[in-house]
Amino acid sequence: MALAALHLVAAALYLGGTLTLGAAVLPAFRGEGDAGRRATLARILRVAHPVSLASLGILVLTGAGGVTALKEAYGAQFAARWFGPLGLKLLLVFILLLVASYEFFGLGLRLTRAAAREAAGEGGLAPEVHARLVARLQTVALANGLLGVVASVLGLVLARG
Repeated sequence: MALAALHLVAAALYLGGTLTLGAAVLPAFRGEGDAGRRATLARILRVAHPVSLASLGILVLTGAGGVTALKEAYGAQFAARWFGPLGLKLLLVFILLLVASYEFFGLGLRLTRAAAREAAGEGGLAPEVHARLVARLQTVALANGLLGVVASVLGLVLARG
């Protein structure tokens, strides 16, 4: 029961953070903006992305624990009973992890490092490049939020049996 509760808390944290980032925070930072706005966005990403990454890690670990419990409960009938919905959920989670990796390490890291260089006086990204990266980051965050919602719905289907 504690494993399931931790899984739900991590899911709420990930989905809430990702959808808030994509639907509310990033739209406020679209466009070229000035150095102060770019630095503020970098500070937000330095908190939001590690929290999202940690919650994804917890989701994977607690999800694996839940699958192990299902395997124990169903024994030989596990594959026949759960392969369809569980296989689809695992595929969606795999895609979500790939897209999240791009979000965190491809886009987010590029934006935060550029803001650090800019703060050190070394020059950051060209404003139009920054604007494109923020727009792409918003799209990716919303896509990940959608993938997370679909994976959550499949999780509810699995939980109901």
